[in-house]
Amino acid sequence: MARRRKRKLMEQAIEVTIEDLSHDGRGIARVDGKVMFVSGALPDEKVMAKHTGGNKNFEEGEVLEVIKASADRVEPKCQFYAVCNGCSMMHLAPSKQIAFKQNTLKQNLLKMAKVEPLNWLDVLQADSWHYRRRARLSVRWVIAKDKVLVGFREKNGRYVADMDYCEVLQQPLDSLLKPLAEMIESLLIKQHIAQIEASIADNDIALIIRHLKPIQQKDETILLDFAKKHAIRIFLQSKGPKTIVELTKNNSALYFDMPDYSVRMEFLPSDFIQVNAKMNQKMIAQALELLDISENDTVLDLFCGLGNFTLPLAKSVKKVIGIEGEESLVQRAKHNAKINKLDNVQFFTADLRKNHADSDWFQQDFT
Repeated sequence: MARRRKRKLMEQAIEVTIEDLSHDGRGIARVDGKVMFVSGALPDEKVMAKHTGGNKNFEEGEVLEVIKASADRVEPKCQFYAVCNGCSMMHLAPSKQIAFKQNTLKQNLLKMAKVEPLNWLDVLQADSWHYRRRARLSVRWVIAKDKVLVGFREKNGRYVADMDYCEVLQQPLDSLLKPLAEMIESLLIKQHIAQIEASIADNDIALIIRHLKPIQQKDETILLDFAKKHAIRIFLQSKGPKTIVELTKNNSALYFDMPDYSVRMEFLPSDFIQVNAKMNQKMIAQALELLDISENDTVLDLFCGLGNFTLPLAKSVKKVIGIEGEESLVQRAKHNAKINKLDNVQFFTADLRKNHADSDWFQQDFT
């Protein structure tokens, strides 16, 4: 009986009632007493779901039809939402997405740390659209379609979604997907381009093109023409991060400004920066307010990266110590302190998974 039920589940859509949301935003239903995670479904909905996978502990599916919709369901703004895995909860009202994420954090704190916050701060919010200034885009030459695809991965698959626009990427990157795909189609090594890492700075747009075969002169010319036409900078990466070189030979530093603190942050196109610039400004402002800092304070900033919080802090306190695990980021953080003429900052490289009670930097009087 169980095997016949399994075959039926695999072969045809079934009607399920959604009870809750999982930590990753999928609807939770029960089929013959077994949990089924349904992508695209919301609590209190009845949907027709197609089986997509699973194991002995649970089943997985996706919505084919919404029979009874939740009051919190909205029409996704993006025309590619049904196939693209770049966004997973666009069918849920933005305010409800925030509430869901806050509840997920609460449950994780209870489960993993055994703590529950007494008070929750008001949620920081910024634009829901065209905010993403960093993205890693997949590239694939699809023989069956006779075209190159550039974008995010498909839902429930390893293929690249067929899309030519993105509602969350910051302008003008949002509309560069189709031109990028068409340009790559003209390359001799179009089938050997694996991904594009994109960063939008205040002064430039940078693309790191990961290529698995050497690029010939003809392809370099095509790339340079594309860069000139779209006013972007192109970097090439043949292997690991140390092989990244700029094809466009601009050589000037990428940067973003923090005008509230008169700070300029320089970074490499492969560096981690907060993807949402407006949200980053709000997070920094909130952190400084909560710390209630004074000019006599010495502050410790762990996992400091490029100095995103460290340098704004340094504008208002006696001293800041920044700790980061990646040496290359520490060097750039020191550089950022130098160009901003901040001499009350020190940066150290340390693996923060280890005990550093005996480290010199840990012995300082933090107040």
